[in-house]
Amino acid sequence: MGENIMRLVGPGLCALALLGGCGAQAPAAKAPPAPAAPVSALRNAPEFAGCAWREVKGARLAMQAFACGPDHGGVHIEADDSLPGFRLVYAGGESRMVVRTFDKAAGAPLEAILPAVRAASPGPFTAACAFAPAQGYDARGKDRFVFEPTGADKAAWEKSLASDAPMDPPCGPLGVSIAGDRYFTVLAGHPQVVVYADMGSEIQIFDPATLRVIAP
Repeated sequence: MGENIMRLVGPGLCALALLGGCGAQAPAAKAPPAPAAPVSALRNAPEFAGCAWREVKGARLAMQAFACGPDHGGVHIEADDSLPGFRLVYAGGESRMVVRTFDKAAGAPLEAILPAVRAASPGPFTAACAFAPAQGYDARGKDRFVFEPTGADKAAWEKSLASDAPMDPPCGPLGVSIAGDRYFTVLAGHPQVVVYADMGSEIQIFDPATLRVIAP
């Protein structure tokens, strides 16, 4: 009789003890969906009415930009996973880097990427160049920084700006220059990623504010 009772209650006990190994394991939790792409005000810019707005994706990063056909300059953005970042490609095939990223520990300060930035931006004063808060109306209220000379090097740079022969970019191609707007900022929601953006001297076809990480 005891054996019959165990046969009757055995399934019930298993139902109450799934965690003990009697039943199947619970299904694994699903990964959270990828965040939606940001909405950019640039997509309605009248300057690019004849261009197509799209999201350009690389292996790790995605960014929104216009792609303009031959009748509108033939320029577009391409991902460059070697940076990683993005390049502005002209009609003739020439290109220039406009966005790239640098990695750091999530809790590390911006200065943690200085060795990598100095290595990527050779210039006459690069070895002593450092980050400073960006100035100008577009930088107000934003955590943007420029790569600029310090001390006597900065004084020499500023003096040259007031002359008829300003010196070459003192901190190399990623630093301050006589023309163009370049800045560094920590990517929102990703404290381990620092974004460098070269915005040139006029409106651009891409929006760094739409940059998002799509893979680790």
